[in-house]
Formats: sequence, structure tokens, C-alpha cells
Amino acid sequence: MPQDTAGPDGRAGRPKWYGYLQLALILGAIAVALYFARAPERVERIDRSALATEERRPVIHVVRPEPTEQALTLSLTGSVKLKERATVMSEVAGRVVWVSPKFEPGGSIAANEVFIRIDPEEYELRVEEAKLEVEGLEHEISEKKARNEDTAGTVLKLEKAHVALRLAELQLRRTEISLPFDARVVSSSVEVGELAGPAEKVGKAAVLGVVYRPESIRVTAPIEQRDLKHLSPVVGRSALVRTRTGVYRAKVAAVSSVVAPKSRLASLFLKFSDELPVENRPLPRTFAEVSIKGPVHRDVYVLPEAAAQANDRVWVVRDGALTSVEPRMLGRIEGGWVVEAFDAGDGVVLGTLPGAREGLAVTTAKPQA
Repeated sequence: MPQDTAGPDGRAGRPKWYGYLQLALILGAIAVALYFARAPERVERIDRSALATEERRPVIHVVRPEPTEQALTLSLTGSVKLKERATVMSEVAGRVVWVSPKFEPGGSIAANEVFIRIDPEEYELRVEEAKLEVEGLEHEISEKKARNEDTAGTVLKLEKAHVALRLAELQLRRTEISLPFDARVVSSSVEVGELAGPAEKVGKAAVLGVVYRPESIRVTAPIEQRDLKHLSPVVGRSALVRTRTGVYRAKVAAVSSVVAPKSRLASLFLKFSDELPVENRPLPRTFAEVSIKGPVHRDVYVLPEAAAQANDRVWVVRDGALTSVEPRMLGRIEGGWVVEAFDAGDGVVLGTLPGAREGLAVTTAKPQA
């Protein structure tokens, strides 16, 4: 008789291994799903590593400098000043009887040209008196000689009389005031009728005006002490001075012996060419731009301003990484700065690079000449 395999719900019974097979298939499907779910994460992690070593290197632009020779021209700013000025005073006391119309601020007076006269009457009388004394003593000596008398004492008096005459004539000449050089007038403070004379006699009224020699005009330009070394020797070097009134040739006449207390800058003093007429020279207190031609340097680099980093250093690429270098700067010219030639590696970096540091791996773009 056949065996009945139907269960209580009427379905046919299945063997136990069939259930185990279903469970194995489900677990296998779950394992496959987990495998494919995690596979992309592993691929992504590999790609990031590749990017970190290749694609994430910053791309920089560099220049490959070539050794050359360069004459430095130093540009400075300064002003036109007076090396010296003269105060006009009268050496004799008296009333002013005449003042030249040239003796006004901005006027020009030629050398030995009289521009102020003091009343000469008193001094003319002194000269006449001294002359009479000389003539009387000369006559006395003649009479003594005729009588064969001793003239030694009278001769001594005559010599003193001649000295007194010369002093009187000197005082008379001093009533006409002039200067031994061409001058330009800075200020004038005298009028006809005023009492003039030495300060001990007339006080503050002794100052009649202020003048200066056009040859005493100088250009003063502050300069960094390191720039002095770059121009050494600096005295005698040619320069161009630009003002609102024109361009003038000049030479460095001297260097200050001290530095300014606040700026710590030295000063250059430039003298205009002797061929420049004095009336064509710029006026004192004029602003000036100065260009000084320096020595010719050989085996140097002329780096663009874009290569300059903090503290006058540069970044150099060597073996694909950054190296900081401080070149010895010789000076600056228009559009660049001149430094002694150094090992530039694969090029000098142009521009700023955020996060730049020693040893940073970089990718170099096509170098510029």
C-alpha cells in the first residue's frame, strides 16, 4: 500500500535538505550583493591616491634667467637746496640813501655791482682830514731836511697818518655795498632812510637782506646705505636731475658723513654741470627726481618683479620641489631687479603660490625665457 506524504495542510511533504539548499542560496545572494556594494569604494580609494601624487601638485610658472651684464641706474627722489646763503649787512653806520631795484626777492645782482649806498658824507670828511694830516707831516719833514734837523720822529708820525688815511678810504668804500660774486636775492628788508650798520650799533636792523650764489645750488637726495655700496665709488658719478622746469646734467659731489636719525638714510649731494648757465638752474626747494648711472655688473640675472617673494627671496624649482633662495641683490632697474647669478635649478617661480613651503612638490609649466 503506498505511503501518504501529505501534510496537515494538504501539501505534499518535502525532504529536509531542500530547506538547507534555500538557506544557502539566500546567504550566497547576500554575499554577492555585499561584494559589489563595496567594490566601488575600493576603486575610489585607489584613484584618490593617484590624484594626490600626480594631479594635485600645483602648477607653477617659472622663468629661466640667463647670465648677462647690466649697468645699474639708481632712481632717487630729492629736492633742490642751497649749500650756503649770505646775509647782507653794512660794515659802517649811516643812513641808507639808495637801494637798487634789483635788490628785491628773486632779483639777480652781478659780482661787484653796487646795490646799496650809505650816506658817505661823514666818511668823505674823514678822508679829507686824513689827507691833510699826511700833507702837513710831509711838509714838516721837508722843512726839517732843509735845516738838517732830525726827521725820525716825524717820519714815524707820517707812516701812522698814511695808515689812518687808508682806513678812512676803506670806510668810505664800505658805504657802497656790493658782493664779490653773482647773487640771487632771497629776501630784502631795507628802505631808503633807514639806519644801517653793524649789529652792535643798530641791533636787528643790521640785516638788510639774504642772497645766495647760484653755484651753491645743490640737489640733496636720501639714499639707502646698501645702495651706496652698489654705486661705490659714488662721488663723481654722472646723474640726471628732472624737475618741472627741465632735465639737467649733474654729478655726485659728496656723500653725507652721518645718517638721518629717524630714517637712517644717508644723503647724496649733487652739483649741476658748470656749463649750465646760473639763470637756467632750478630754484631752491624744487622737487627733483634723480637718476644715477652705476657700475656695469657682469654675470648677473635680471629677474622680473613677479619673482620677488617675501624678504627679497625667490622660490626655485629643483627636482620637482620648491627651494627658497636669497640671491644677492645688486640693485633695481625699470621692470626688474639685478642679482648675482646663482643656481636657478629648473627655473625661478613667478608670482605668489598659496601654501608654498620648502620641499613642496610642484608641476612646472613651460618655462619662460
